[in-house]
Amino acid sequence: MTKPKMKMVETLADRKGRKVNVICEECEILRSFDGTALFEEHGDVSMPGLLGDLAKAVRCDRSKSGFYNRCTLHYYFTHDEWADRTGLVSRDEFEIATGKRLADLQEWEVLTARCRCGRYGTLNRKALERRCGREARLKDLAGRLRCKECKRCDSVIEISSLPR
Repeated sequence: MTKPKMKMVETLADRKGRKVNVICEECEILRSFDGTALFEEHGDVSMPGLLGDLAKAVRCDRSKSGFYNRCTLHYYFTHDEWADRTGLVSRDEFEIATGKRLADLQEWEVLTARCRCGRYGTLNRKALERRCGREARLKDLAGRLRCKECKRCDSVIEISSLPR
């Protein structure tokens, strides 16, 4: 029985259909490229090897040849990409998944329901407490909410804070 080979270096084929984001803080360059267009232009090259070509594409003034005057262009990932890579979830998702109750919410926290059809709205917490009780769990309430537009009980409840 053989072990599957682990891929050590990410290639451009791995980024097809997604954005490739680069940043150079010293030159104040922030740019996004389409991964599919880069794949068609450069082929399946390694991501570290592509940085030199991307530095030329964004017209970074710093040279790649010198040691001290080297371009510091590098890839960056959005918060959602980091969460997907590391398996992290937001505090609100964790609290809803573990069973946060209406009684556990702070005064400044607001509940928003978002349906799969795209409709969303703020929930009246006091009305929910009267109808379902203070001990009702948010994950159970999500299945009971009916969308006014598509008439489905397929909502996601999000917790946010009131603006200051």
